[in-house]
Amino acid sequence: MRQILLFVIFALSSLGLKAQNDSELLVQNLQTANFNNLLGYWDNQVEVNLPDLPGQKQFTAKEANELLRSFFNRNNIIGFEKSAARKVGNTIYLTGKLLSGAAKYNLTLLLQENKKGFTIVSMRVS
Repeated sequence: MRQILLFVIFALSSLGLKAQNDSELLVQNLQTANFNNLLGYWDNQVEVNLPDLPGQKQFTAKEANELLRSFFNRNNIIGFEKSAARKVGNTIYLTGKLLSGAAKYNLTLLLQENKKGFTIVSMRVS
């Protein structure tokens, strides 16, 4: 019985570690504006809300990645500073600031756990 309990504790802790590693890699890709690596994190359909887009709309992974890349370029984003990452069930809320010489933007990502790890299902920049 003790071995089973130890196995369950180990399995649960390794799942939490994987979620943390996935979100940290995502943060690193945002910090370095590595959109080629970021492409693999998007879900098939992503809800996107950007200051220069009217309302919230659905986009494919490629479109969402390209929208974020062009937002970075248009607004001279020079970095990303993570504020928080909270895991609730199989959802992670990742928040932070996009830093620019002229302004700061808030970024909120909603990630969902699936078979291949975590994918971004929603992105909001305000």
